Amino acid sequence: MVSFIEYADQSDEHHCEWIAGVIEILPPLSEAQTRLRDMLLDTLGDFIEGNGMGLLIAAPFAVRMPEEMQQAREPDLVYVSNQYPETVQSNYVNSHGVGLVIEITDQRTRQQDYGQKLADYEMAGIPEYWVIDVDRKQADFYQLHDMTYQPASLDASVYTSPVLRDYALSVASLFP
Repeated sequence: MVSFIEYADQSDEHHCEWIAGVIEILPPLSEAQTRLRDMLLDTLGDFIEGNGMGLLIAAPFAVRMPEEMQQAREPDLVYVSNQYPETVQSNYVNSHGVGLVIEITDQRTRQQDYGQKLADYEMAGIPEYWVIDVDRKQADFYQLHDMTYQPASLDASVYTSPVLRDYALSVASLFP
């Protein structure tokens, strides 16, 4: 058994998560996932920071879930509003400061990203969750309503994020 602090202090060599005292190593991002993550980190990160909204942080960087959940997840990207600077530590953020998590998935992680991770982020009360599938060239967006994720609708293949002050994302731009 490994404590959360031991996990959080670990080396940044692996993308991994802490589940009930056990460290689970995740598969590395594929080339397609890495390209998409980097593109979002640049474009979305510029929007967030340029508008003084907070930070967009890439993994490896843990989201510490509420204590009763006994876990920490490492989404591919995590948005932390500048309203909650106290939630950001040197190598993790407490989930109550997180406004959005983004998982960039493929066949290796799809089941977990649409299953357990969706349920975990929902339970932690994270307002918005994006799952972008590089294999299927599909993006799904979830918004928290009454502590339950609801699929968000698109307007002409454009997703508008309420958490990011109406940031509009063309789904086609994700898959050039």
